[in-house]
Amino acid sequence: MNVRATRFPLFDSLRAIAALCVFATHAYFAFDTNPNAPLRAYFVRLDVGVSIFFAISGFLLYRPFVRARLEGNRSPRIVAYLWRRLLRIGPPYWVALTVITLWLSLPEVLNVSNAPYYYGFGQIYNGTIAIGGLAQAWSLGVEASFYIFLPLYALAMASLRIADERSRYRAELWGIAVLYVFSTAWNWFAAAIHTNTDFHKPPLHLMLPGYLNSFALGMLLAVLSVWYAKRELPGWMRAVDRYPVLPWLVAAAAFVVVSKGIGLNGGPTEHVSTLQYVLRFALYSVVGGAMIAPAVIGDQTQGLVRRLLANRALLFLGIVSYSFFLYHLAVILQLERWHVDRWVAVPLALGGSVAIAVVSYYLIERPFMSLKRLVSTGSDPGTLEAIAEPTPVAAPEVARSG
Repeated sequence: MNVRATRFPLFDSLRAIAALCVFATHAYFAFDTNPNAPLRAYFVRLDVGVSIFFAISGFLLYRPFVRARLEGNRSPRIVAYLWRRLLRIGPPYWVALTVITLWLSLPEVLNVSNAPYYYGFGQIYNGTIAIGGLAQAWSLGVEASFYIFLPLYALAMASLRIADERSRYRAELWGIAVLYVFSTAWNWFAAAIHTNTDFHKPPLHLMLPGYLNSFALGMLLAVLSVWYAKRELPGWMRAVDRYPVLPWLVAAAAFVVVSKGIGLNGGPTEHVSTLQYVLRFALYSVVGGAMIAPAVIGDQTQGLVRRLLANRALLFLGIVSYSFFLYHLAVILQLERWHVDRWVAVPLALGGSVAIAVVSYYLIERPFMSLKRLVSTGSDPGTLEAIAEPTPVAAPEVARSG
């Protein structure tokens, strides 16, 4: 298992795939209005890209905490961790929110009562504006909530004071299981009281607990990666090591089931039952966890899946994926306002979004991330791991390996 290294070079490509999924579902809604289109059920479910993002965060951000706990070392400095998280998502989002507000004329964003929610990643806690401003930014509210939740959770696990290493490992597995069950119960309750359709109720369906299942599967992979770094891999991990396509086949199967196998079709007047709602989120979490598994388990230079993830164009798109995520919907909406034919609009939207993302990355993201040095990580064991993330790392030799 390739976990002795402190970096995971294929994750940038996973970010790119997640961002492209979100782009595809938004472009489909904007440019294909046929409610009976044969592929509609699949395109509307490509919002699963958000769950892939969440699984990535769960793995990368929890790994230094669980590594310190299982190896008996000091945990990463919380101040350094939070400072890097703020630099990562704050400045690019604030600039994008302001630019797009002026560009698309979104006066509600600058309303005195609304602005603190929008600029503070808190819109998901206000039902009247939860998907206002940058509509896709509700997921940033979930992500920001996870950033705050994670060190508190790690502190709670550390407070168990379990001396035996194997018992600490088991406690980690039980803790993640509790998170997953709690998330499922939350989604059941949110759907049962119709918070996803009744906008007069608190938007429970957009809050962190509803997505903890996706984060939890990423966290689970983090625990396993640390535990088996110096141990013989179990059979299923050896299978993933040798055949990295296997987890992607699992992800594909879960995606097909959630698209066509539980009675959902993505129609504009579709009624979603409580069971369908819960199953959708559970299957999304499976897609997210399975998609990132090949980038965690096994020799990262072997297999077609890993060679695909080592593609330099995909890696580069992953590097600028955050800004791409921030701006792509505004570009789509602008082209929709201009009534550009969909066969022209989609490639224009993709190319335009990438171009803006590159500018945003080099003018905003990179300069602000350089400020991470203002808060020292000290001698934390996670200094070179996710506490320093993101620092895009190329995948040398992977693309050229046999």
